[in-house]
Amino acid sequence: MSIFKEALESYKIYSTNNGGPVYRIDQLTQVTNILETYFKFDTINSIETGGSQNWVDGMVGYYFAFLANKTNGQFYSVDINPEHEPKVYGAYNKIDPNLKITHVTDDSLNLLKNPPYIPNLIHLDSWDVNLKDPLPSALHGWREFEIIESQMPLGSIIIIDDNWYQGGWVEWLTPNGQGELNSEIIDINYPCLGKGAHVYQWAITGDKDWKILDRGYKLILQKVK
Repeated sequence: MSIFKEALESYKIYSTNNGGPVYRIDQLTQVTNILETYFKFDTINSIETGGSQNWVDGMVGYYFAFLANKTNGQFYSVDINPEHEPKVYGAYNKIDPNLKITHVTDDSLNLLKNPPYIPNLIHLDSWDVNLKDPLPSALHGWREFEIIESQMPLGSIIIIDDNWYQGGWVEWLTPNGQGELNSEIIDINYPCLGKGAHVYQWAITGDKDWKILDRGYKLILQKVK
């Protein structure tokens, strides 16, 4: 069994036991397939923007932390909200007290500008998407990518969460202030909406250093030159 499948199997067990969403397992199954095919580094040095802190949201950072620990690499996460820091450490400690992770409270752009090490696997998952106002999240995702991509070695992979593509639609739920959720169908009329929207449109427009490996909810790109 590959280390990527080991990470997936471990993630499945903890996610199932803690009521994690099934769709996160599906997403990481696709990530696993991509990494098995394209990722060639022996040591995984990973960074996640947006600190994973609970299984309700999927705790996806555990998958990347597992890979880094399994290969004697490093794993950092960063989140701008100081209230999240004890929750992040608490969540990982509950899974495995021996799991080596570092979480910092900062703007992700600051950490990526001066990373603690050169990463070869990144998960960009900060600045929540609001499809009623999607540009701030997309711009932040672009700025994260723009800052870190040139620092990463050939063959590195960047994974960007929360993306939808032209021709699809989303049932968008928003609180109505009375303890209920309003439902609205949002048609995706642009090539891509989400955290990776600007990165996606940049990558498909010509001869770039990064190639799209998978156009899914998680946009996956690899540095090819």
